[in-house]
Amino acid sequence: MYTDIFKNFSEQTEKTFGPMMKYNQLVADNFTALTNLQLDAARQYADIGLAQLQAGSQVKDVQSLVSSGAKQLETMTRVSQQMMEDGKKLADLAQEFKSGLEALAADAQKK
Repeated sequence: MYTDIFKNFSEQTEKTFGPMMKYNQLVADNFTALTNLQLDAARQYADIGLAQLQAGSQVKDVQSLVSSGAKQLETMTRVSQQMMEDGKKLADLAQEFKSGLEALAADAQKK
């Protein structure tokens, strides 16, 4: 008798809180991925900035100034490419989250 009560309670709890738990897991996973993306981007941009600071301290004459200018252009190209890659990663992450939400909504409508 008591096992039936606990079994029914467990089933009702799963039906009631299951979708919310799945949603919370989806949000937590998305937040984790977004945080990791931001940390990686910050690390990469910091490395680029520090490299530029180091390169700027190496300028001692006109020739090194010209060389530094060429490296600045290369760096700007690298930063532009990095920003495009980061934007694509962010768009992919958003699409993945949207797909997960749509799957949860479709699952909820079936029940």
